Amino acid sequence: MFINEMTEDQKWELIGRIEEQWRATDDPEFKAMVLACNQDVSEKAKLLHKESIIIDACTFNVVRYGWRLQEAKATALNCTVPGVFDGPGEAFKAIVGYYGVVNSDDRFRLILSTDDIYRAKKQGQTGLIIGAQSCGFVQSLEMEPYIQAFKRMGLRIMQIGYNFRTFAADGCYSPANAGLSDTGMELIKLMEQYGITVDLSHAGERSTLESLDMATKPQIFSHSNPKRLFDHPRNITDEQAKKCASTDGVVGVTAYNVMLWDGKTFPTIETFLDCVEYFCDLIGVDHVGIGLDTTATEGCYPKDELMYFNKLVRKVSGEKSVTYQALMQNRKPPLGNAVEGLMCLANWVNLIEHMLKRGFSEEEIKKLIGENWLRVFEKTWKPLNLEEERY
Repeated sequence: MFINEMTEDQKWELIGRIEEQWRATDDPEFKAMVLACNQDVSEKAKLLHKESIIIDACTFNVVRYGWRLQEAKATALNCTVPGVFDGPGEAFKAIVGYYGVVNSDDRFRLILSTDDIYRAKKQGQTGLIIGAQSCGFVQSLEMEPYIQAFKRMGLRIMQIGYNFRTFAADGCYSPANAGLSDTGMELIKLMEQYGITVDLSHAGERSTLESLDMATKPQIFSHSNPKRLFDHPRNITDEQAKKCASTDGVVGVTAYNVMLWDGKTFPTIETFLDCVEYFCDLIGVDHVGIGLDTTATEGCYPKDELMYFNKLVRKVSGEKSVTYQALMQNRKPPLGNAVEGLMCLANWVNLIEHMLKRGFSEEEIKKLIGENWLRVFEKTWKPLNLEEERY
């Protein structure tokens, strides 16, 4: 049956199968496409890939050291560890699970400080940063002990919201765009006080601007693209990007192709680099990074989360879900939500190659692929005026 002969329900059923093939299986066709992109990169790109500190500010589902991580050779990954709907108990179990992953393979290192990132680079390891894309697990009448406890467990980066309203802030899909709550303001102060990076991706525009206005440390958008280029609810305005830079923060460009869709052309690595260049021109190369937003261990995306995700996309997109129609019409089902040429972590070396072709200097590339995040973490992970033993 052709796409134009399908009902909407049939189209969404097909979308679900494409998503499962891409996210929840180790598909050999996808792997072959990924590795083919790396075959013709220059020796200069390979050397830069080998020598540089590489930090991806958004990834998830690290279960084992598979071929994606082997190819990526990333120095540190900001991993989504507590689930976006986890309470404190589930968050605790999720973090313990990542301790188990680190203990299972000496190619991993738990990142608790920027010194650990340098150690990971020296030892040829992949460092795992415990991050969260929501904050519900610290919600309490008295939040400070929860912030203290999760910081001691390793939490280093946390978003103040995820798409819809949290106790702290409106999300990017919240129609009211109501901004921070009083408790949200308290949360941001506690995060800065105890040394947890404030991540504004997925939060609503007003919420992010209010958070940036009260910042005393750098704040970040770990994975967001320019709304000026691609008008998607998850992307950010020039004002948001500029205010982030004014805190000495960093905006991470993401390879999630829904946020790179112009309604006409299937996104490629060049589309991704258009966003990198746009932000560099707007806020300066010192304030731009990479947050690919891809699965780290192939085939390990939980299927129950995938089912929820597909329902959410249909709910918020409806008839406007042209990106998914394009994926099918493009007749490349293995790509799923990937970008041609930058399909997952394994294509980091190809990204460096294309950055060189775009005219970025080696110094600029090193900033973009890791050093800018390192600067932010150095400034945000240290507690404010607290004795180490207090937390």
